[in-house]
Amino acid sequence: MRRISDPGRKYFYKGLSDSERAAFEAGVALATAYHYLLGLPLPRRPASIKRLLVHMSEGLAAQPFRERVKVRVKRLRIGKSAYKYGRIDARNIEVSVVVRYGRSRVWGRLSWLEELDYPLMRIEKVVRGQ
Repeated sequence: MRRISDPGRKYFYKGLSDSERAAFEAGVALATAYHYLLGLPLPRRPASIKRLLVHMSEGLAAQPFRERVKVRVKRLRIGKSAYKYGRIDARNIEVSVVVRYGRSRVWGRLSWLEELDYPLMRIEKVVRGQ
């Protein structure tokens, strides 16, 4: 993938490194996914859920500097009543993102951590100078 020029770079702190900016962009991507998708009703058919997740991933990947975004939902238990349906919540959403900014790449992840009882957004890997 070729590097993309950033006309917005002049508005950021001049001492910001490529890896720091990539980490910032990863945080933006994860927060967008979490706050935008939380509460979204999910179709009953697994094939429909799969298609929806692909489209959500593609939409989030359209943001600047995103190389890859993957949205997953852990297995749902949906009742048979017309009023029972699955939805995205903090415990079942998982998002992974790869951001490339300048010569750096950052891998970020959002997932529920039982140990913390919290949906943690975190940086998993940083590669500089690519």
